[in-house]
Amino acid sequence: MNLLLLFIIFISSIHCQTMKQLNEISVNEELSIGAIVTFLNDKIPNLDQSSEYDLVRPPSSDLDVFSIDNRRHTVNVKRRIDYEQICFNISSLPCRIPISVAVSIHDTIYVYILPIRILNINDNPIKFSVNQTVIEIVENDEYWLSKTYSLPHATDADGDLITYSLYLHNWNEPTGLFELDANNNNNLLLKPLKKFDREQQHLYLLRLRAENKDQRDVSIDIIVIITDINDNPPRCEHNEMLFSINNFHSLSIFKLNVTDIDENDNGKLEYSLINPLPGFVIDHFNGQIIFNYTQWIRTKQTKLFINITDFGKPYRLSTQCIVELKFTFLFDINLKVNDEKNNFISIESLDLPIGQLAIFDRQERRTCVNCSIQLQTSLNDLFYLHETTKDLYLNLNSALLIRILSNDLIRNENLPIHITIHVSDGSNPLIVSTKNYSFVFNLNKEKLLKNSNSIFIKIQENIFLNEKVPLQNYFHSCLNNQTKELILIDSTNTFAIDKNNNLIVRKYLNIKQQQNYELTLENNQTDEINQCSMKLRIHIYDPYSLLNAYPYFSQSFYTLTSNNISQFVLPLLPSNVKYKSSKPDDITIDEKNASITVRSSLLFLSYFYDFYIEAIDSQISSLSCSIPIRIYFGINRQSPRLSNNLTRQSIEISSSEFMYQIEAYDPDLPFNQRSNPLPPPIEYQIDSLANLEIERYTGRIFLKNINQSNYNFTVILTDFGQPTRLITRQRIVFDVISNEEINRQEIPMNISTTFILISACIISIVILIIIIIIISLTCVRCQLSTQKSMSNLSPTTPDSCLIDNEYITTTMSLPRVVNREQRIYPTISNDNRRTLLEQIHIPPPSLYSNEKVPTKQDYHHNLSMNDINKYLERFEKIYNNSSEHHLGEPVGSVV
Repeated sequence: MNLLLLFIIFISSIHCQTMKQLNEISVNEELSIGAIVTFLNDKIPNLDQSSEYDLVRPPSSDLDVFSIDNRRHTVNVKRRIDYEQICFNISSLPCRIPISVAVSIHDTIYVYILPIRILNINDNPIKFSVNQTVIEIVENDEYWLSKTYSLPHATDADGDLITYSLYLHNWNEPTGLFELDANNNNNLLLKPLKKFDREQQHLYLLRLRAENKDQRDVSIDIIVIITDINDNPPRCEHNEMLFSINNFHSLSIFKLNVTDIDENDNGKLEYSLINPLPGFVIDHFNGQIIFNYTQWIRTKQTKLFINITDFGKPYRLSTQCIVELKFTFLFDINLKVNDEKNNFISIESLDLPIGQLAIFDRQERRTCVNCSIQLQTSLNDLFYLHETTKDLYLNLNSALLIRILSNDLIRNENLPIHITIHVSDGSNPLIVSTKNYSFVFNLNKEKLLKNSNSIFIKIQENIFLNEKVPLQNYFHSCLNNQTKELILIDSTNTFAIDKNNNLIVRKYLNIKQQQNYELTLENNQTDEINQCSMKLRIHIYDPYSLLNAYPYFSQSFYTLTSNNISQFVLPLLPSNVKYKSSKPDDITIDEKNASITVRSSLLFLSYFYDFYIEAIDSQISSLSCSIPIRIYFGINRQSPRLSNNLTRQSIEISSSEFMYQIEAYDPDLPFNQRSNPLPPPIEYQIDSLANLEIERYTGRIFLKNINQSNYNFTVILTDFGQPTRLITRQRIVFDVISNEEINRQEIPMNISTTFILISACIISIVILIIIIIIISLTCVRCQLSTQKSMSNLSPTTPDSCLIDNEYITTTMSLPRVVNREQRIYPTISNDNRRTLLEQIHIPPPSLYSNEKVPTKQDYHHNLSMNDINKYLERFEKIYNNSSEHHLGEPVGSVV
């Protein structure tokens, strides 16, 4: 056989005209051994006539993968056909293996060349040579834009085209962080898209995915590490730290809280003191500050300045920390309270101290002479400390104390109070000590007020002028003894007292001007036995102020609607205080949070409903307080209106800052409820804030510039209600005349009026004498009447008039009369008509002030009004009697 093959080869080399090319066939790689590739009798003609045929040995053993089955005339697979093994060594593509079949027919050798194309069936996976890649990127690299980092390629033994994509570890795209650059000479590169800060994020986990055309893929982890540079200085936890030292027997240690977010040596720190103070040292490596009291000297310096530096390269970074020093051990505080028995103290006088405070300086070993003291109590400003003697007194101007002492219904009361005393050095405010005390103060009001010779009264600032406030105090004998007439000594002329011991308000009250008045009440007895004197302390309060609801309410009143009533709650109270409703049958209140429950369904049919929420204090009854609540159930339909139609008006004002009180009402409210001030139905505002100020709920207007004569402003009235609050705007102009101008105008007017009245009186007397003479000559009856009249004549002084057998000396000027109907106008006869003297000008009365306007007294020309009235009545009576007989025309009349 071998000889035949050799012969065939030899013959084929000689008779090449017997070589023929067959058509190409294709086979897949990895066919099973023995598999039929093709049938030769379909390819080679007259194969059945051949006596013998076989394959020609290929030039390489790697290509010897086929064999011939002469029995079935087929080409079969002899060995494994691996495309990647066979074809990668073939330079030309596609991959072909030509086989030569030598056929002997009739002593002629025919060689048929059959090209067999090997097809790749993609039987190899795509893969990377590594499982992960680590890339280091320097933080805050200034040249990041030109930097790229190499990535590994994936391989596919089948030779398929591979595409790459980049993802974050959660398979999201790394938008704004990284991107792939695969077009740089077939190199796969990672390109950063920004500058990275290691302190923000020091590690990024990426996934590099490779995929072929058959959608087979593989991925590996890309770990990007941001390497550190020394770009962060050390940082203190706070700009200023407080080192509180309360121990002077042993060393005190304070640890600084300083961090450096850089790594390794870049974050290693060194500490040093910039301003070393006696008694303080610092550890250079761990930053501990050590204080030694035995080496400490008191200075005005209260701060340590500390420099902290890292060991970073190429440059060391540093920062400065400040430690504020607070010394709490230096002062020994001792409050000595009078008559203390188990922290129970009975106060028997307002004028005597309750106790005395002693401050001992431990370093100086003496009483502190340069100390600043602050006193805080659980009941606001109930106490005060005398600045010089350090005696503790009750604060008589305290609103809480006045509320307690003015409550006559409770005569004995215990006040549990916590007192905190803060003491600091005058030159160094951080040398401070604090001590707390708890006491129960007993107030026997009857005994206390008698011993103190005082009474306390609360008056609201909206009280009307001349309104009377009864002085009822059963603790003081001066007020109980009705036989003694009291005199009120008030340097401000704000109050007066009548015979019934009623306090009378003479000026408008304003807590912004003065809130507390200290007056003196005494009788006019000269003997020491019957003499009575006492202090009258008056506290002016605003009914809408939060002080009236202190300490249990945060507002002085509430207006609610049926829509928000379910959301209403109040803060939780101490265990000794409970909330309570003033009308529990209609509305109930939760004792703890004051939530409202409407029990009566009839309330929803009304427009509004008023009640009070009370805070009942079981320990200090005088601190119990209440606030008004108004709930609107109906619909707000009408805008607020002014009680008086005001557009432009002239008003008189005194030298005080009060100008006018605007009154408005809500038409939706019933008539009898419109004037109820609590809760207020109207809120007042004005658009001009330059020279006017209006009280929010009363409408009282006060001046900021008294010298201004004209005020042009808009008053804004806002009511309360649902679903919206309605608003009314009214433009108002006030022409203001001060009392000083009125006085300057009235002085010449009074002189002129007095001169005319005196002249008219003299003329009337002359006429009267003439008439009397005529009547006496005519009739005996007239003569008797004349004699009776003449008997009343007597020499008079220039300043006196004879009225009803009495001499009345006129030394006072005509008083101003508020009511115009009370004025008396002299008239003269002119053509049987009475004409008002045009020379007399009397200004209109004050509409907004009841204060009397003082005028200068004229002791030579002024008559009192009583003198003039008596004279004119006497004259008219005599003249009328005469005119019955003589039918004469009247020459004067009383108007």
